[in-house]
Amino acid sequence: MSAEETDFSSRTIWANFPEVNQGFANNCVKTTKYNLLTFLPFSLFIQFRRVSNIYFLITAILQSIPQISPLQPFTAIAPLVFVLGVSMIREGIEDYLRYKSDKEINSSPTMIYKKGRFQQVCFEDIKVGDVVFVVKNQVFPCDIVMLSNSNENGTAYIETSSLDGEKALKSRQAFVHTQGLFTDDKANRIASMIKCELPNSRLYNFSGTFEFHSVKYPLDKAHLLLAGAFLRNTEWAIGVSVYTGGDTKLRQNMMGRKYKESRIEHNANRYIALIIILQFCLCIACAIASGYWVSQNIHEHTYIRYEKSYDIYDKGGMQGFLSYFTYFLLLNTMLPISLIISLELLKLGQGFFMMMDIMMYSEKRDRCCKVSSFSLNEELGMIKHIFSDKTGTLTCNQMEFKFFCTGTRIYGDQSVLFNLGLKTKVTFEDREIKFTFNDKHVENDLFSDHEIKLKYPVVMREEGIVIDTQRQITDLIIKCLALCHECIIENTEEEGLKYTGPSPDDVVLVDTARRIGYTLMKIKSEKMYLEINNKLKDITTNETFERICILEFNSDRKRMSVVLKDLKTGKYMIFMKGADNFIIERLSSENHRENIARLGELVGSFSRRGFRTLVMSFKYISEEDFNSWKVKYDEAITQINGREAAVAKVAEEIETDMYLLGCTAVEDALQDDVPETINDLLKAGLSFWMLTGDKLETAENIGKTCSLIDDNMVVEKCSVLTAEDCYKRMKEAYKNFKKNLNEKQLALIIEGSALQIVLYDYDDMAKREKFIEISNSENNRLAASKAKKYFLKMSNICKTIICCRVSPGEKREVVKLVKDNTDKVTLSIGDGANDVPMILEAHIGVGLYGEEGIQAVQASDYALGEFRYLWELLLVHGRFNYIRQSEMILYFFYKNLVFTLPQFLFAHYCAYSGQTVYDDWYLTFYNLVFTALPLFMRALFERDYEVPKRWESTGDNAIDDKKALRKRIPTVYKVGMDNQLFTLSRFVLWIFNGILHAIIVFFIPLYASEEGIMDSDGRSYDQWSFSIASFSSIIIIVNLKLAINTKLWNKFHYICMFGLSILLYFVFILIYDAVTYTSSYRTVYTLLGTHYYYFCILANVFLVCAIDVAFTTVTKIFWPTDSDIMAQETISLKKGHRKTMSGFTINENSNSDKCNEYEVNKEKNRFEAENLTMNPSVKKVDPEDYSSMKNVDQEDNDEKILVNSGDKITKKHNYEEE
Repeated sequence: MSAEETDFSSRTIWANFPEVNQGFANNCVKTTKYNLLTFLPFSLFIQFRRVSNIYFLITAILQSIPQISPLQPFTAIAPLVFVLGVSMIREGIEDYLRYKSDKEINSSPTMIYKKGRFQQVCFEDIKVGDVVFVVKNQVFPCDIVMLSNSNENGTAYIETSSLDGEKALKSRQAFVHTQGLFTDDKANRIASMIKCELPNSRLYNFSGTFEFHSVKYPLDKAHLLLAGAFLRNTEWAIGVSVYTGGDTKLRQNMMGRKYKESRIEHNANRYIALIIILQFCLCIACAIASGYWVSQNIHEHTYIRYEKSYDIYDKGGMQGFLSYFTYFLLLNTMLPISLIISLELLKLGQGFFMMMDIMMYSEKRDRCCKVSSFSLNEELGMIKHIFSDKTGTLTCNQMEFKFFCTGTRIYGDQSVLFNLGLKTKVTFEDREIKFTFNDKHVENDLFSDHEIKLKYPVVMREEGIVIDTQRQITDLIIKCLALCHECIIENTEEEGLKYTGPSPDDVVLVDTARRIGYTLMKIKSEKMYLEINNKLKDITTNETFERICILEFNSDRKRMSVVLKDLKTGKYMIFMKGADNFIIERLSSENHRENIARLGELVGSFSRRGFRTLVMSFKYISEEDFNSWKVKYDEAITQINGREAAVAKVAEEIETDMYLLGCTAVEDALQDDVPETINDLLKAGLSFWMLTGDKLETAENIGKTCSLIDDNMVVEKCSVLTAEDCYKRMKEAYKNFKKNLNEKQLALIIEGSALQIVLYDYDDMAKREKFIEISNSENNRLAASKAKKYFLKMSNICKTIICCRVSPGEKREVVKLVKDNTDKVTLSIGDGANDVPMILEAHIGVGLYGEEGIQAVQASDYALGEFRYLWELLLVHGRFNYIRQSEMILYFFYKNLVFTLPQFLFAHYCAYSGQTVYDDWYLTFYNLVFTALPLFMRALFERDYEVPKRWESTGDNAIDDKKALRKRIPTVYKVGMDNQLFTLSRFVLWIFNGILHAIIVFFIPLYASEEGIMDSDGRSYDQWSFSIASFSSIIIIVNLKLAINTKLWNKFHYICMFGLSILLYFVFILIYDAVTYTSSYRTVYTLLGTHYYYFCILANVFLVCAIDVAFTTVTKIFWPTDSDIMAQETISLKKGHRKTMSGFTINENSNSDKCNEYEVNKEKNRFEAENLTMNPSVKKVDPEDYSSMKNVDQEDNDEKILVNSGDKITKKHNYEEE
């Protein structure tokens, strides 16, 4: 017996013989990166993978060479060590926490079968092939094939929330031939061979075989207990470990997130490269000038020669070479190390504000915004294309059964079909299935003695079966609802009978059958027990069906089937349900065409109303046909690799010549504020794509309901089947769009068949084989290529594009097509596992906490509780983040150029000797202390308008001014979408501004110091008096520049700018001048008593402010940006509010009452939101009792109304953090 891998595509395991199974991973979990020996070298290596750290390391090394460095080495080494130290300490803490977690997991106790009994061991001691014993509520230590459990029917229940976020229990089935052989108090020695697929990350797929008594039996996902899941509602379970340690599906899914670089970061790197080129040019200029000056003048200035005479320096070449590195060190502050730190902290702060924003807190989900990729914060303000799923994203994914039609009847309230308004919203409290279906004809047709003959009877000639009454066909379609699904049954004393399943459609259909009277009571050993309750005669009958197999639904099949055996009659039958086009094409020719046409009309009517439709069919199978097909099925189901394709191929053989039963219609209600949110996003200039698997009519209706399409739009549809027709239709649609481009908004609806042609790629072998008609014809390939070009052109001009009948893979391809062929930023949003591919493909992925688990959330960069909070995420936080980060980087370049360029200018006055114009510690603290906090606080809090709260600006109690401001916000989003701020022209403008200011702060103090003396003792102005005057001017000027560009101020701006920058600087120079013995010792105290110092500062500040204020004023008057207009409107609104509020009188009852009512309602909403945030279980306060509890600290209110002098009201505005 050998446990080695038998081939490259599967693994062989001997159950209960772990000593034979060699070459597999052990079960020891190790997620740490380092140990005590490797931490220092490895973490340093990781830090120096950053180019910026290498740059500053080279700077520190060069600064340590006294022959070329005019500065103290400590001033370069200390900041580098600080940055590296902080990063390494963070890495060390994170790794230590991972180590503690690993240790806790590895030492957890479990039991394995050893030496004739179950013995307790640690998780890390488990090996592949061990028989593992797990008790109720315990976590599974590895991936286990279940042999037996405590439940009589062999069904165990697991909770996989730690893997996929789904809290709904999933059923798992013990291997039927070993159920009962293993129990908690006895065990049999078993020596069976398990063959299974190699380890992979597919949570919901597993293929294998179990060789028991020389017979191979198939194993699938229903037999696999996943590591990390919990055993629920089952006392114990026993199984064989097949994947351990890093091979488990849990660990296989713990992959690192794909790094996404924002465009701001990409452009910043380009601008940094330009700064480096500028620095290189300045260093070269100084080096050449130094070499030339030395070669020409060194003999006349022997006092500046080195201590030892080196003839080589007299020629100037070597001196010029060394001077390059000297000025490289002096000018390296053009790229300060603090830029990297500031950007990292800024993104962290922005992410924190987004996560703490109460405006994005979902009471329904009890979730705030989640940020997983801080590096993309500013990218949220640059979105052009939004790709959205429909079900669970725009809708609630909470189904309500509306209709089913079969035979001659349409069961349900048909008046709903004529109500084309917005869909009914499902309230949060009603989380269970909403059942409003009621039609008395159902019970009468099923259970009364009156028979209704069918106009189009179902005749199965080969089987000799005729279904010609309404009762018969209604009975069959309801049995299809009750039996054709993958739901599991939970029966508890508290809740009674409850169905849960992977699809909400399945759950609502089987629940509807139960409410009609066809109750699926239990499923035991693949036997389905159906109880039929005749409510008219109060008679109950029972039927039992053996479930032979389930042919599962997937995005390619678009249908599912169940093969059954009626144990009462012994007949085999198959029920099938799915998309109408996939079912109809598999119907027998014996179906009446009129019946099929009628069904098509009904499906179209339901779809136009926005309902989700499924078509049902069935047939009886002869025993001979069943036996021959079952052999093929058993062969396919025991394949380890390629099982899905093999089963799908076999399924095609049985899913033919079906007989039509009817169709169902289910409604999925819209989420709150979806139409309003989409309307604002379209108003902001974004293009909205809805990608759905629904029919074209359903998708179009949902588009109208969601405000994606309106009557004023030019709508083009494309649902062709051939490449040539697709090209012609696309060309025609594009020409029509061009005619209406400047007059109306444009919308395109494209069906899956046409979209597949657009996505066709001849270089993709899979597509080449799938679409043979296109691949084999050059004309078709050319037509498909042209259709793609027209599609891309229309994607740039259409406001709305709806893609229907698309699979998850095609959703990803659409996103990739647009992302790769346009220069715009894309965002994908979805809530389910089928949305993960497009979420990962887009520049930014947003996941929603929905009914289908949190796989989309885990794969996303940002996560929200509801779709409507995309408004705040993009239009508020995204835009602010873009503005703040863009201006922060440009200002960083500016302020460091103002500070560094005087070093270059001073070179012309010091014989290019490398003498620094500023003291070493002044240089060090400039970026790290003196100018750090004002810029950081502005970047953290800068805004050009006060964001109105949702409860202030929407609903019945909305304030008119706030409501108007909210409507204006989408119109200014284009500042980031068009990248108006972080452009090369603005970069050049800021650089020019920095050069101009550097010249001013250098030459005014320089020439002002040429004449005169400093004090009565006859001291003259020297380099350090000029240096301190110039540096002081720089500190004040860069802060004033920041102040001029700040639109809305708060207390943090004042504290940081005037207290922690300017005032701190003067305190520093006074202390530094008194306690250190440097070249500038006691200069400050003398300088502060001179007119020269104040003249220099005032002259510099006046000249700079005159230029900047004049330029800014002229720009805002003649070329105002949207941001300038919004800031002015906000300021006017604040002033108008104060003026209006102070003008209120007792006679103005309507306005006063409205204001007071608004304030009370606002405080109620805020009070409830805060209580829900801190403790979601807290009951809401009754509005009647609210006034007695209203005791809120004034500082915690963003606005507080105070009543003064009896009739006057003033409003005090306090700044509120995001």
